Parts: sequence; C-alpha cells; structure tokens
Amino acid sequence: MKKLTSLTLSLIFILSIFLFLPQASQARIPADQCWDNWERCRARAFQSDLETARTTLALTSCDIGLGRCLILGK
Repeated sequence: MKKLTSLTLSLIFILSIFLFLPQASQARIPADQCWDNWERCRARAFQSDLETARTTLALTSCDIGLGRCLILGK
C-alpha cells in the first residue's frame, strides 16, 4: 500500500512538472526567439575562422543555450 501511494504521488508530481513548465516558458519568452538566437549562434560559429575543435565547442554551446532557453525561458 505504501509503494502504491508513493508511486501515485510521484506520478502526479512528474505530470504536474510536464504540464506546468511549457506554460511557464511560453509566458516568459516565445520559443521563436530561442530558435532565432540558436540559428544566429550556429551561423556565427560556422562563419568563424576557428579550428574544428573550437567550432565544435561553439556549436555545442549554441545547443546548450537553446535547451536552456526552451526549458528555463531565459
């Protein structure tokens, strides 16, 4: 019985997070702005005259920034 209760509470908690976070991020910043910033970041990384390793790091930081923007809305 305790396992069923804890499982139910965990499920409710996880579902509430997934239902709340998209609404919270959309209220603060539109997702289009995140994607626009990501495209600009990638274009700058490809246009730079850096070596392959640094270009890869720049592209990775663009992807991390996109994820942060979409999840946290910043």
